[in-house]
Amino acid sequence: MSLLAGAFLAGLAVLAVPLWLHRMSQREPAERDVNSLMLMRETDEPVRTRRSLAHKVLLALRLAALAAVTLAFAEPVLEMASPGNPETRDRARLVVVDGSLSMRRDDAWRQATRVVGDLVDESDAAYVVFGSDRLTLIGDIQTAEPGFTRFDFAGLPARLDGLIASLPARERDWEVHIVSDFQASAVPARFNVLVEGMKWPCVLHRVSGQTDNWTIESATARDGQVEAVVAGHGVTENIDVVLRRDGSEIGRKTVAAVTGTPSVARFDVPQPGREAMLFELDLDVSDAIVDDNVFRLVQPAEDATTVAILPGGSDEGDTIALTFLGAALKANGIAEPVRVDTAGDWPQTLDAAIAVDPGEISTPLRRRLERHLGEGGGTLLIAGPRLQRAGVLPLDGDTLTRSIAGGVRSVVAVDAEHPLAQTSYGAVEVERFLSLPARPGETILALAQAESAGHRADADAPFVIEKRIGKGRLLVLLTALDREWSSLVLRPAFVGFVRNAVDYLAQNLPLAATAGQPISVPASSAQIFDVDDQRVLALGNTSTRPVARIPRPGFYTVRTPGREASMAVNVDSRESDLRSVPNELLERWQAATESASGGATQVQGGPDREPAEILWHPLAPWLLVLAAVLLLVESLAANVGRLAPADVTAWRSAEGDADRLATSQRLGTMLRGLANWRKRRIA
Repeated sequence: MSLLAGAFLAGLAVLAVPLWLHRMSQREPAERDVNSLMLMRETDEPVRTRRSLAHKVLLALRLAALAAVTLAFAEPVLEMASPGNPETRDRARLVVVDGSLSMRRDDAWRQATRVVGDLVDESDAAYVVFGSDRLTLIGDIQTAEPGFTRFDFAGLPARLDGLIASLPARERDWEVHIVSDFQASAVPARFNVLVEGMKWPCVLHRVSGQTDNWTIESATARDGQVEAVVAGHGVTENIDVVLRRDGSEIGRKTVAAVTGTPSVARFDVPQPGREAMLFELDLDVSDAIVDDNVFRLVQPAEDATTVAILPGGSDEGDTIALTFLGAALKANGIAEPVRVDTAGDWPQTLDAAIAVDPGEISTPLRRRLERHLGEGGGTLLIAGPRLQRAGVLPLDGDTLTRSIAGGVRSVVAVDAEHPLAQTSYGAVEVERFLSLPARPGETILALAQAESAGHRADADAPFVIEKRIGKGRLLVLLTALDREWSSLVLRPAFVGFVRNAVDYLAQNLPLAATAGQPISVPASSAQIFDVDDQRVLALGNTSTRPVARIPRPGFYTVRTPGREASMAVNVDSRESDLRSVPNELLERWQAATESASGGATQVQGGPDREPAEILWHPLAPWLLVLAAVLLLVESLAANVGRLAPADVTAWRSAEGDADRLATSQRLGTMLRGLANWRKRRIA
């Protein structure tokens, strides 16, 4: 409550006037000497006591009336939140709360639950959606907690539309509220991706803010050494990186953590042996998120995967391509590949074959590859100038364009659940590639205009396709391992691409995964167990590759018929970047969704969760009414008080005649007795 004219409260001083008059009216009764108590008549409670009580009641009524009038002139108002536009309240409300790893900060989730609670209370029909790697309806926000996965705003309008279509109130008008910390890493670079397809007005509520945070971005184990990359944003400081094996500390290094510049810590470890080794890297630092300070790593046993390389020629371009390929295989700990050709002997067991720009292949070589694929093997075919001149895809016969397509392109994932899509290709630029018509379901990675990175709807050409030949798998990379064709060989993504491609073709069990992201298991059935040997997931027999999602980081064991392997699951390093988008982008985002949905209703709220409009309800009229009622009651009470003595007199006249007669007789007797006593004393 507030006072618009608080100076009028000085008028309360007038209350002293009736108090002073009441005090002055109180007089002490005069004292009188009485010869004998026998002369006093027995009576009830004095009338004066009743009058004193009545005067106090009248005084209280007068003071209350004067106070009410004075407060009315001070103009008190009652502050109440606006209930909002009635048309807005008629809309069904969909509240999407970010449940990703970055929201595990105490302040972020505490603010989010409060905002969601207010939004639900203000709406007649509200649904709360938990947003992480997928959208999930929840009943009570107080019982939920953020997970360890990632929440990406790319493609959110389509996901919201599909969710609303499944709700009972789908025929109503909707209002979407998004409660998040709005990480910059979760917002696509292309603004249209945020608003395309959005049918409903969207209100954004930012919680928490940018804070310091550090994480182990990646870690590798090769050549008897574990290498950890520390990255983040905050005040430059020295951070200890602790290496543990089987829960025991075996190494500690100190690195200088600098904003925007990764720091590397290296540890010497035993060479791979017959059994896999499990390592944990831990940052000894106090920052915003604790769960991203640990990185888990599996150093596999000696890799027995046999990889054969088929070079297309021996010129300088082939030598450079083979150098890049050999370095990537070595970085992944894969045994030295075997070079094969048409005339040479092939290994008795071959897990995967890589053909580097073969061009037109001979009939004997084609038969060997067809036999390898027919027996369930896998082959990676890498394009290049020879394949472009041949114009035909080996082993399949599809026609390639004889002209090399140009223009800078970025790589986007079409099949997000494929192992090759688990690597980030954000920094890869492709300038030259071959065009190949792909059938539905064959494209794994595609190319899009550079400004459309991350949005597969804008893909205009395939980049990696998969074809089934017999029981085997044929992967085709439609660019050459050449810096003039693309920057793929210069980026860390190439190492991940080669690792995932070899594992997929050789049907190796996965060694690493990201929490919430799909994991492809190359087996018809599989079971996944945690460190306590409790089964967390079981995949039954399927005609296609089983796909699993593990929501929590940790070490797990993957078991398939005849095989078993350890797997490390870590959080997405992008969730550790707590830098948020500017307010201008959120305002533009919200305005675009309002205009796209028709803009018929002014939506409450804003990007920074501005408070609802305050309505002032004046109390002065009610105080004046109260003062009038008090004055009326005071007048009635005063009149009743004046009639009270007359009533007492009438009562005594009607009821006490006999008593008065008896009293007179007793008084006469007493006086006669007193006179006789005086006469005897004088005598």
